[in-house]
Amino acid sequence: MYYSKLFDELFNETTTTWENHSTTFVPSKFAVDVKDDIATIALSVLGHDPKNIDISCYEDKIHVKAKKEEGNETFNKIVADIDETIRVSKVFDGTKAKADIKNGILLITLEKREEAKPKKLTLKVG
Repeated sequence: MYYSKLFDELFNETTTTWENHSTTFVPSKFAVDVKDDIATIALSVLGHDPKNIDISCYEDKIHVKAKKEEGNETFNKIVADIDETIRVSKVFDGTKAKADIKNGILLITLEKREEAKPKKLTLKVG
């Protein structure tokens, strides 16, 4: 009986809407893209003033903290404070990270450590 009621509530347009199931949308924490010698970490900071975003870079982690400014009740329900620690692979150097914000997405760029990059050797024949 419980499952049929749940099914009816979720799929019957006349009895429910998505607003009944959640008061706050929490997106995926972050995404990472690695191409060649560059890693890019993307983290949503929608609704946050760039001046209120604090990024601390360490050798093995990056810490992002953002506190929302006072807003109206709807804003306070939608925008959540951010307090994320992202572990950095030993292949990349967290202390040399660069950050930029585009369309509400914080992009943190990391480069591979020199010692982690492949070395090309020249062979002498004869």
